[in-house]
Amino acid sequence: MPPARLDDMAYRIVRAMMANGLAEHPVRVEPENIDYARHADIAQAVAEEGIVLLKNRDGVLPLTGRQQTIAVIGGHADVGVLSGGGSSQVYPVGGSPVPNEGPAAFPGPIIYAPSSPLAALAARLQAKLVYHDGKDAAAAARLAATSDLAIVFATQWTAESIDQPDLSLPGRQEDLIAAVAAAGKSTVVVLETGSPVTMPWLANVDAVVQAWYPGSRGGDAIARVLTGEVDASGRLPATFPLSVAQLPRPVLDGVGLPEDARFATDYNIEGAAVGYKWFDKHGHKPLFAFGHGLSYTSFSYSALKAQAQAGALMVSFKVTNTGQRAGKAVPQVYVSKKGSGWKAPKRLGGWDKPTLAAGTAGETRIEINPRTLAVFDSARGRWKIASGKYEVILAEAADAPVATVKVRLPAREFAAGAR
Repeated sequence: MPPARLDDMAYRIVRAMMANGLAEHPVRVEPENIDYARHADIAQAVAEEGIVLLKNRDGVLPLTGRQQTIAVIGGHADVGVLSGGGSSQVYPVGGSPVPNEGPAAFPGPIIYAPSSPLAALAARLQAKLVYHDGKDAAAAARLAATSDLAIVFATQWTAESIDQPDLSLPGRQEDLIAAVAAAGKSTVVVLETGSPVTMPWLANVDAVVQAWYPGSRGGDAIARVLTGEVDASGRLPATFPLSVAQLPRPVLDGVGLPEDARFATDYNIEGAAVGYKWFDKHGHKPLFAFGHGLSYTSFSYSALKAQAQAGALMVSFKVTNTGQRAGKAVPQVYVSKKGSGWKAPKRLGGWDKPTLAAGTAGETRIEINPRTLAVFDSARGRWKIASGKYEVILAEAADAPVATVKVRLPAREFAAGAR
């Protein structure tokens, strides 16, 4: 890169700072003027929207008070929830309740937000809750065997500049989950991870909740979802594979080489078939598909329609809450076109998240951006939509279609940046 380019980039930053007086009047740190409680309210609401109920056998969740004793195991769930590391790290007010874990230098250390799922559950349930740190799997299993239900909190810390060696939970946590599940009582697994993990224990547990890194009041968010104070309404933003063998790069390039070694990487393995599109193209059945997520109620879909309108594709349908309680549906619209130059069978066109009371219905309308239907001609700098029939797929996940309709679209071109 020419030095003059770097100089210009630095100049643009410094010029803006000087123009706004930041050198003469730097921004003061004013913690006394920060409404931490309101910020935490927002963080909790965001976490509740994003927590995903992956599995719920026989309706073991939500917890409704029928258990007298509940074992809460692992994940430092007695004091907090895990946070991801690196430059996006938000250090909690009062500090981390779990000191001296992970690397001392960047991107560490490992930080936990002081929001205890154990305390949040205890405030909402009449059951006796007993905590075990999970370090001794046999002891944790014995506690589970004497309880009515066990909740295992499993964690995987991720951060920038650190590749995960595989998709397994670290620290023998898979053995812990297997041992607790083998105790013979209902078992719920809460995952605090930043990305997909494999689940060799999945068939032996009753429920799985993907809580991600749930933030400054994550303990309350998890407890409210587990107890059904709010509906489980998150959906997966990434595909969870059965194993690394389903991925474009089962082995990461550069593994085993010295830290400063150079190596070649082929970035064209997937082409445009990234994420769920890779799984579609190669016929892989994932562990959990993109868009997957369960609810504490049920929904039905009807009256699917699609039509070209003002250069876009307009899709409408009816959503009905067919269950016994209020909940949030997350209908997803995918589009498929054969022989269009697409690199994958279908593309996500849009989605909605309506809130419906039990027994009520509503109409959803989704406008699909024309670029979702097009192929980009890089030589001419233009988007091209091929004429012909397109299949519009209404689904609850990338692998769970509920209705389809055909629509004919005319050929169309438009410039980069337009639509």
